[in-house]
Amino acid sequence: MGFLDRFSHTFDKQGYDLDGYDKDGFAKSGYNKKGYDKNGLDRNGYDKKGYDKRGYDRKGFDKKGYDKKGYKEGYDEDGFDFKGYNKDGYNKKGFDNKGYNKEGYDSNGFNTNGYDEKGYNKEGYDSNGFDENNYDSNGFDKQGYDHLGYDKDGYNQEGYNKYNKNKNEIETD
Repeated sequence: MGFLDRFSHTFDKQGYDLDGYDKDGFAKSGYNKKGYDKNGLDRNGYDKKGYDKRGYDRKGFDKKGYDKKGYKEGYDEDGFDFKGYNKDGYNKKGFDNKGYNKEGYDSNGFNTNGYDEKGYNKEGYDSNGFDENNYDSNGFDKQGYDHLGYDKDGYNQEGYNKYNKNKNEIETD
């Protein structure tokens, strides 16, 4: 409603007062005296706080400061950049761009040298070539004996084979 309508309250055939506003306060152009339409947006499509109908300001940021792609200063609401890494360089699963976590292990539990937390490689051997039971890939321990106690020639520490004979074919008592 216009200034003169406060006193006269008269409207023409189209429903506009002497100032050119209808009973709801909007001109023929669809905007009120402050320049906003019925949805609260100005001629450029922004509300009183400067945001468009999708919630973005003139620079393309929402009320929280995120752009149309969901990033604020290069990071989304969860703190990850468009490649999926946070400021520390780790993805949502906790691995860096080379596939290692903060402790230096990959998704299979091996470090850059190929060993797990216990010091064994994917075949199950440590850096000296022995497994958890202290046997090498041939089945011998550090002293050269297998799990039955025989060396590569088939003799135990006392020098006897499984038939209780020594290298000279002499039997034990």
